[in-house]
Amino acid sequence: MGFQTTWSKGINFYLIFLCVVAVLSPFLHVLYLTEDKEGIFGFAYMSSFMFSISLPLMAISSGLIIKFAKNIIVEDFKKTFEYISNTFLLIGFFFMVYTFAPMYDFSIYTYYAIILTIAVILTLIANLAHKAILTTEERLKNIISKLFDFIILETPRKHVSEEKQIDYVISYEKIINEIGEE
Repeated sequence: MGFQTTWSKGINFYLIFLCVVAVLSPFLHVLYLTEDKEGIFGFAYMSSFMFSISLPLMAISSGLIIKFAKNIIVEDFKKTFEYISNTFLLIGFFFMVYTFAPMYDFSIYTYYAIILTIAVILTLIANLAHKAILTTEERLKNIISKLFDFIILETPRKHVSEEKQIDYVISYEKIINEIGEE
């Protein structure tokens, strides 16, 4: 919900976050170039590990940016952008899994089949998470709107006696004003 929150002039935090990750991730390895530390996940140096995950991070972020932009583009190109986005995600997740899962006991075909399967699953999960991020705030706004309509329009007529309706209206107006000030 917080990622979808729009700042002033329509700037979207989620989109900015994806752009920052996409633009800065290729430079992650630079942090370790001067004093190279021991690597993790089978990498000799930390800079080589960071370089190895930087391009998959860039691909995943770019895929999500394209998926975000798909909603703005004309109808003729939506399917195309959906395929491009999913391709970026699949490639990003493939190489991310490739970085973290070294081949030990499998044949090369089994190894790549497992990585591809995991990448497809992660792409599906990313699609669901992306959709949830973009729709959660709007769904919550609709729920709140319906609740306010019930509280303001329906409750006084059906559930509050005529003598107490003025007090009821005063009390919910006070709460609405307090909410507006936050």
